[in-house]
Amino acid sequence: MILERRRPVDAERAPAATEALRHRGPDGIGAYQFVWQDRAQPHTPAVSGYAGHTRLSIQDPARRSDQPFRRADKTLIYNGEVYNFRALRQELSATGSHFETESDTEVLLELVVRRGIDGLNQAHGMWAFCLLDEASGRMVAVRDRYGKKPLFFYQDADSLCLASEMAPILAYRQQRPVMKAAQLDTFLLDGWLFPHADGQTHIEGIRQVPAGCALHVDLASWEVRAERYFDLALYAGATNPEPEQLADLLQEAVLSRLVSDRKVGLLLSGGVDSSLILSVLCANGLADQVHCFTGDAGKSDDAFYARQCVKQLGIQAINVPLDYGSGGMAGFLEVCRHQEKPFPFIGNVLAMPQLYARIAEHDVPVVLDGTGGDEFFGGYWDRYYRFALAEARARGDSDWIAESLEANAGNAKAMVGARDEPDAARHRGRHLIGSLDDPPGLDAYLDQSVLLAPVNDPLKHWDGTLGAALVRDAAIGRLPEWLWQNDRNAMMSGIENRSPLLDHRFAPFMHSGAQAKFSGPWNKFELRNLFARFEPLPTQWRRDKQGFRWVYNRFLRSNRDAVLELVAGSRILPDRLDVSRLLQRARHDDATLESSLLQRCLCVAGLEQATGLVAAAAG
Repeated sequence: MILERRRPVDAERAPAATEALRHRGPDGIGAYQFVWQDRAQPHTPAVSGYAGHTRLSIQDPARRSDQPFRRADKTLIYNGEVYNFRALRQELSATGSHFETESDTEVLLELVVRRGIDGLNQAHGMWAFCLLDEASGRMVAVRDRYGKKPLFFYQDADSLCLASEMAPILAYRQQRPVMKAAQLDTFLLDGWLFPHADGQTHIEGIRQVPAGCALHVDLASWEVRAERYFDLALYAGATNPEPEQLADLLQEAVLSRLVSDRKVGLLLSGGVDSSLILSVLCANGLADQVHCFTGDAGKSDDAFYARQCVKQLGIQAINVPLDYGSGGMAGFLEVCRHQEKPFPFIGNVLAMPQLYARIAEHDVPVVLDGTGGDEFFGGYWDRYYRFALAEARARGDSDWIAESLEANAGNAKAMVGARDEPDAARHRGRHLIGSLDDPPGLDAYLDQSVLLAPVNDPLKHWDGTLGAALVRDAAIGRLPEWLWQNDRNAMMSGIENRSPLLDHRFAPFMHSGAQAKFSGPWNKFELRNLFARFEPLPTQWRRDKQGFRWVYNRFLRSNRDAVLELVAGSRILPDRLDVSRLLQRARHDDATLESSLLQRCLCVAGLEQATGLVAAAAG
């Protein structure tokens, strides 16, 4: 969506910006142009507008549901799914609404028109949309509860541009992405760059509509007002979790996400979360109706466990053998272009795009995944275990603590999580936060601005209850980062990923307590127990889930010359570290080539080449 005052929307750049999103919507493209004038105040500036949309057709693929979707003086452009749209349609029809399609798009438009933004609290799903009302001279831009669907915007005195990615906005405005100095320093220091809850991004001038928020735009006054319609912390804490309802809620969440007029797949990773979804499907006789995909990187037992589940159930699955080491620099730069931000060298960023590309070849545009299980139910030992121990100490449960520590004595991640940094450690000088495999002395290459960069992780040096830690991580920490990565991974290939465990009705279970989530050697204990209600599978009591891996050392070694050349050509990095000395060492030392610092340098240099990234001046 583009709105311009005092000048028309550029007739060439606007369609080109929409075309740049075709990978997200390969099934159709449409546009609606308009000029709005306040009839009550004709002396005010006219507003020129352009609504562009690329469609991934899942519900009602017929042309009647193409977008921009217009009804009278209302125009909607929308990405996402409302899973309970048929129930909402029935409710709205009973009170006088009339529908001409079988799509959730029309239901969403009618829901917001009839019930306002608060009506979204009755919807189950994910969405990012702009709804224009030319009669009232207002536009509203809205993002779903967790920000699963992206919605970026640029605003100044005379322009407002919104899009699902940053690149089309910058292209329309003929600007290069300028990375904020503090954000660059933070990434080089610790390798992560979590999205900001207030909508700020790492790129100057570009913001996101915050999760659970709406931006109301008055075309006459050019005023923009933010409204929060969903607050995760308030919602999660307002209702006591009821364990006996968890199984029914999970079943409803899984089954509702099967709504589709096209093929639906399941990404079976070999872990608890995705195999629990398969367990629910099997118990309901639906396993054969979902196309099951497994990926084998040859780096862990994940594929073995996935195959064991498939074998036990006697279902068909498509295994995708992946070689993450030989994709070459072209594949790496393509990931940089789509991610649009610095990222850690992990499989979730660098491996998953290959897997989704193979799934797309089978014409499966909808894929279920297990995202949310770790954040809602305590899956990360190294992030959450210390909060569970602190909770037990607060209630004086020394027996539980002793039993838990003994059961996890051999669990390295649990032992890392059990260590609570003393106050003195929180205030001493900073250093590169890297891998145990990093060679010594990397701090010596970094500028002081990097070593003094602000803390990025919202749980680091933070004290609170386990429930509050889970909510915090879901709102401003690890979960928003996964959602950013997952959306880009899937939409690179025109695939919509759906996450049953991110159903908002699970949020109160963040406060179910340490004993519900950690029991003996098991994390996510309350989820693991649900297999008994549906179909027990070999993954139920698995402990060593590793996730899809990416063989970064093989990639770096096999592309050594290209890697070093790309980093050497960076114009951003020399202001942050001694690039020449680092590269000289990396030419002859594999440990330095494969180090966390070199990986981060490569990512920044890749973004420079793939997106035209430049850096703002420090200070």
